Amino acid sequence: MERTRAAAGPRTISANDAAVLGLLMDGVTSGYDLNKRIHRSVGFFWTPAKSHVYGTLARLVDAGFATVRAVPQETRPDKQLYRITGAGRRALLDWLANSSLEPARFKNTFLLKIFFGRHLEPARLIAHVEEGRAEVQEELSQLEAIEKTIDREASFHGWLTLTYGLERDRATIRWADSVLAELRRRA
Repeated sequence: MERTRAAAGPRTISANDAAVLGLLMDGVTSGYDLNKRIHRSVGFFWTPAKSHVYGTLARLVDAGFATVRAVPQETRPDKQLYRITGAGRRALLDWLANSSLEPARFKNTFLLKIFFGRHLEPARLIAHVEEGRAEVQEELSQLEAIEKTIDREASFHGWLTLTYGLERDRATIRWADSVLAELRRRA
């Protein structure tokens, strides 16, 4: 039996709600599978904590934007399957069409350490930038693997966001290379 609560009228949803509803538009899923889907798609630019996804799903059910039904499993606890409702679709479409863009501010410990790098030994700062570059290179490798398999026509909007990630990572690597050259020159 599916469980939902009727929405008490229009409600503004958050970007987190919209991300989960957008993924639910792709079909019924469990919280576990939704987390896997996040890390293969929007997780490159929207990464909530695993527990946050489950809290968002529960809130969406309570708001009437999704339903949940338990599916019995023999050796595990019941699996909870979530489905977007008509109200959830309307809320997502309203958010997509009408919500203002939030400033792209973020917390970036990598840049914070570079900003205060004058307090580090030069070799340690160089190692820090090399480590950051390696992390971006790893993500770029993952995105390039996706690029080889993505069907640009079938997943056009996914491809658009993929190209953003590819360009951002390539630019970050170029930046890191020039920073490393300058740091080594000064060391």
